[in-house]
Amino acid sequence: MVLVNTITANQTKRMLDSNRFNLIIDLRDYYEYSQGHIPNAINIPTNQIVDRMNQIQSYKNGYVLLYCQHGIQSVSVGKVLILNGFRKVYSLDRGLDCYNYPLYY
Repeated sequence: MVLVNTITANQTKRMLDSNRFNLIIDLRDYYEYSQGHIPNAINIPTNQIVDRMNQIQSYKNGYVLLYCQHGIQSVSVGKVLILNGFRKVYSLDRGLDCYNYPLYY
């Protein structure tokens, strides 16, 4: 069974503040990403993750944060990453809907 670590907005903020994540991926489409995203996040929409796996392979052993709008897609993508050898995958629980911290525009 593949389990993705889901973390609350508060846990996410603490890990961001301590620079814990090596890679942060916003899984929403580019328009949504451009309307506000977590600082230092790159945009790889959910439907592109498999095609762009080579782009993120070097982060397999690092801490990876995934998030979407509601927290559903990030768990699904997290399972794909784990099956592809990623070890420390985290999903923002309930997505940006519950993230009450400043976003980057």
